[in-house]
Amino acid sequence: MEAQVAALNAFESSIRQGYNMLHSEWAAIGNWKNGELNLHQRYYTSLGTVNPMVKSSVDLNTIQSEQQSIVMQFNGISAVNGLTDGEQSYVHAVGQHVIAQCNSDLDELQKVLANGTLQMSDNERIRRINQLSASIQDKYLFTCHFSAQVKMLALSRAQSTDQIQTERSLYGIH
Repeated sequence: MEAQVAALNAFESSIRQGYNMLHSEWAAIGNWKNGELNLHQRYYTSLGTVNPMVKSSVDLNTIQSEQQSIVMQFNGISAVNGLTDGEQSYVHAVGQHVIAQCNSDLDELQKVLANGTLQMSDNERIRRINQLSASIQDKYLFTCHFSAQVKMLALSRAQSTDQIQTERSLYGIH
């Protein structure tokens, strides 16, 4: 009977050691799982935060000045004399469309630069910022060219009208 009690005590000791070993292994597995989960959570949280280096890489003053220039140029050519009503309508429609696209680009740029709005890596943010900057730059260059063409058309018509009036006065035609 003493041998059986000794065997039971040894068995109990063996079971306790096994249980303690499993308990420490379960804790290690839990710590590993929680660590992995925390790493993923930190990563996804970081995607929603804009890196200050990315934010400072954007020249917002240039982008805003280009947009203001676009608006001013369209306001300037909408009052140009020498255009027909249809041409003025067309110029106004083009201006409204370009300005709406610029506003859309600026809204998206603000979302890209704001914390918590989009989940993007730094590379994705930089790529999107560059695309939006290029898009606004393209609209600015288009507006400069379009404005120059409209002014040239109006000037050409004014010169043509002046030439016709000069020739009429030279030949005495009224």
